[in-house]
Amino acid sequence: MQRPALIALLACAVCAHAASYTTYIGDANQYQVSAIAADATGNTYVAGSRVIVPASISPHSGALTDVFVSKLDPSGNVTLLATFSGKGTDQANGIAVDPSGNIYIVGQTTSTDFPLHHPLQSAPYPGAYVPLPVGVSFLAGTGFLMKLSADGTVLYSTYFGGTESSSSLNGVAADSDGNAYVTGTTKASDYPHTPGLPAGTVSGATYYGDSGALFAKVDATGSQILYAGVLTGDAPECTLGDLGCPLYPGTSGAAIAVDPAGNAYIAGNAGGGDLPTTPGALLTDGIGAFVAKVNSAGTGMVYVTYLGPGISGLGSTSAADFVYAIAADGAGNAYISGTTLDPAFPATAGAFQTTLSPLSSFVAKLNPSGNAMVWATFLGGPGGYQVCQAQTVATDSAGNVWVSGSTLSSGFPTTVSVIPGGGEFLAELNSTGSALVYSALFPSGMVAAALAVDSSGMVHVGGATGLISAFSPGSAPGQTSAPWMFGVANAAGGSLSGRLAPGEVISIYGLHLGPVTPVAATFDAAGFLPTLLGGVQVTIDGIPAPLLYVSDTQINAVAPVELTAGSAVALQIAQSGAPLPDFRVMVDIAAPGVFLNPDGSAAAINQDGTVNSEANPAPVGSYVSIWATGTGYFPGSDGQLATGANEFCSLTASCNVVSLFDGSPANLYYIGAAPGMVNGVVQIDFQVTSPMYGYYLSVDGINSGIFGVSTTP
Repeated sequence: MQRPALIALLACAVCAHAASYTTYIGDANQYQVSAIAADATGNTYVAGSRVIVPASISPHSGALTDVFVSKLDPSGNVTLLATFSGKGTDQANGIAVDPSGNIYIVGQTTSTDFPLHHPLQSAPYPGAYVPLPVGVSFLAGTGFLMKLSADGTVLYSTYFGGTESSSSLNGVAADSDGNAYVTGTTKASDYPHTPGLPAGTVSGATYYGDSGALFAKVDATGSQILYAGVLTGDAPECTLGDLGCPLYPGTSGAAIAVDPAGNAYIAGNAGGGDLPTTPGALLTDGIGAFVAKVNSAGTGMVYVTYLGPGISGLGSTSAADFVYAIAADGAGNAYISGTTLDPAFPATAGAFQTTLSPLSSFVAKLNPSGNAMVWATFLGGPGGYQVCQAQTVATDSAGNVWVSGSTLSSGFPTTVSVIPGGGEFLAELNSTGSALVYSALFPSGMVAAALAVDSSGMVHVGGATGLISAFSPGSAPGQTSAPWMFGVANAAGGSLSGRLAPGEVISIYGLHLGPVTPVAATFDAAGFLPTLLGGVQVTIDGIPAPLLYVSDTQINAVAPVELTAGSAVALQIAQSGAPLPDFRVMVDIAAPGVFLNPDGSAAAINQDGTVNSEANPAPVGSYVSIWATGTGYFPGSDGQLATGANEFCSLTASCNVVSLFDGSPANLYYIGAAPGMVNGVVQIDFQVTSPMYGYYLSVDGINSGIFGVSTTP
């Protein structure tokens, strides 16, 4: 394996300049961000789940989590943190804040003892393990709605969605009077509905269907439902039996918004046709993505419309459009974003991108009557199977539209270069949808999970792993010359975060972190890497970190092995002696990652010394060598070249390569120091088994991502 392959992916983030920052909000537990809101004074509100018991790689189990709510001031300092949980899995899916600073959170829980306060619904769906088509199961849960005061006091907390079957709340909005608007999904036949609104039929606790997109308005005290309804679509007709309709995903509400007049806007996805669309709507017959508008009195639907007709095949029609987010303006226009592979998606003439790229994002503005697009554009890279998902949407006071999401397209359109080839994007379209004002690619884990724009135009974004960023208008990453740290990642790959393990080889990503011309390190005569390279020094908890590579956008370093697991420490970069602001990181006992090829297979050497590949697979029963980092402790000194074998990993920790075939550990010949590489890189020689399944590396119960090895019987 070539040593340059170890100078891989990683990042570190920090405050950039006034009113612009990136910070990490996690603690001893890993955080999963799902939603962001913002207020008029620039505060950021974040909700999601906090991992209490990590999930096994096995598909038969999941993590145990609780709900967290964080508030950050305009400088990125956490001023409020609250957590809520029962004894099950609790997940926040949405957050909103009203002008008084009250906070609203929705999600799903499997806890029968979720903390309630003045509940509208005091009993959850009792729960049942629901079988999936692949022969495993999940525990069905119940939606919940909470309202907190500005200081974090619980004003009310309730189950929501019905008791006869499973439910989930996926989105929430709030008006100036403190009323809450929610949407999600339910299979509970006892979910309420009020006169004038759709009351679709739902039933069943199985994976296969009969769910509806619920929506409701709850008064400011949480004491009554002001209106409620359910939108359902029929299962698609099948002429090939189970083969033609292997899965019917049902109907679900994905997001909700409310305008100043009190009209509510619901974005969702229908697994079947026959939603109760309204006459004159944009598309009255279809499948998949839909948008609905409820009048301010809650007595009827202003419109219900599909976005696309679907694609026919295998005897049935399948959805081709999927909507993930919605926003509304004062004039009653709805802004939506999602993904599509539908050539009939109603892109408009003069829009930024009118040609569909396969599985492209879309961004659209739907008029107040729901009968025409004001404008609609695709947003993706050219050619090939370039998966792109616009997962968020928000508008500013000028009518410009911000979106973020994920992309596999190397040709995704950008206006500034941040991290070329990054897996996530952040983009701003002008008010007519005809041009990009700003667009940039970022490392995975930084911007795709959540987005909000406050009344001053400040943009607030979140990555799934707990990185939160905010910037004022005109000072987005790439628009200024100030240094900006984004986050830290295992050098073997993976999403950005603010976590590392002692001895882990990390990559630090950002802008203007080091020299424009990259500098790679070499070992000195004593066999050590430098701690000063290209004028750059990195310290973690005050300890200089050995450096492998420095550049304008990436630094590769080795986290000092002296770090204490479970502690929060400061990571600091200094350029020619001038320090950048500290970036907070959490130290984990281990964070294993296996070095991979671009196709996701492990960078491996066969037993005969040749490079493993599809064209040169390893025989089942033979041994292969792979390399990893993030296993924690290593013998020797920071930055020292490993010159000989030392099988420390299996002696100091529980280190195993585990087969996905049956969850059993592989036979290990060696796991320890990697001769010829820096301390912190681990070599693993293990026996390959079935060619049909992958593996993962487990260290003290903490698992790497899944990797494959090319094998032959």
